[in-house]
Amino acid sequence: MSYSNEELLKMYKQMQLSRIFEEKLLQLVSEGGLPGFCHSAMGQEAVHAGALTAMGENDYLVPTHRNHPSLVNKLETKKYLCELLGKYDGYNKGKAWEHISSKEDKVLPASGDLGVGVPLAAGFAYGLKAQKKDGVVVAFCGDGATSEGNVHEGLNLAAVFGCPIVFLIENNQYGISCHVSHSTKAKKLSDKAVGYGMYGVTVDGNDVIKVREAMDEAIAKARTGVPSLVEAVTYRWRSHFEGEPALYRDPKEAEEAMKDCPIKKLREQLLKDGVLNDQLMKEIDAELWKKVDDCFEFAKKSPIPTKEQTIVYDEVYASNLGGALE
Repeated sequence: MSYSNEELLKMYKQMQLSRIFEEKLLQLVSEGGLPGFCHSAMGQEAVHAGALTAMGENDYLVPTHRNHPSLVNKLETKKYLCELLGKYDGYNKGKAWEHISSKEDKVLPASGDLGVGVPLAAGFAYGLKAQKKDGVVVAFCGDGATSEGNVHEGLNLAAVFGCPIVFLIENNQYGISCHVSHSTKAKKLSDKAVGYGMYGVTVDGNDVIKVREAMDEAIAKARTGVPSLVEAVTYRWRSHFEGEPALYRDPKEAEEAMKDCPIKKLREQLLKDGVLNDQLMKEIDAELWKKVDDCFEFAKKSPIPTKEQTIVYDEVYASNLGGALE
């Protein structure tokens, strides 16, 4: 499948924005400026750009705690950063941090528990079908979560009820400290789809074009009520969270994985095909760095919620449960 130069540059810009944003965020972490945990997705940008650019305006995203590349592009970057920093100008008034949501932007809540997002996503997708609404749910999930019981239940229900959903497994090889080979005997996590009578496919998660092609096909199936399981094989460059020593893996393993950088891979292809040149590359980088720098300046000035603002229950609990997908 071929994509226009505009689409190719869009994917490149999304990946590059994510990388720049996380580089700046990691610098803030090293300076002690980020309270709480930071789960980096550096090196996994192709999975997110391939998925995000395949989605339509009526489609919903169910993220995980490691979804910076998707959310920094799908959401207003300033408000997203404020939420990560627990600031009042954030999407959830500084109450959600990485477990962000925005109904207006069709970003559904990210749970802090392993695999919980999958059955919730299946429920959201069933809600779309029951209300005869246009839209597909794309639910992210890690490799470790696929061995959770609630993931089994979510996949099974989605298949039984023909929900408009795509389950995207971001296989970065590790569930915290557990290598994927220690949590399942399946050679391909997409093979698990067979047990649910569901379409499944495994792709190179460091090749944004292959991810995009797989997601285009899976989303098209989902629109007809046929759910899919897409596994994107990538690698987690950083530790589980910043500050965690990652003593469970050989440092050379990560160094070797970094040679297969998804951004470098796309950049070299675009330069070869004449879609990108040195001047345009510099202009894109300057534009994205300015955007990120402006975001961090804005977030730095944003206030921390007061005690009174923190306990506004209407900002935590919904009073009208019937309009979750409206």
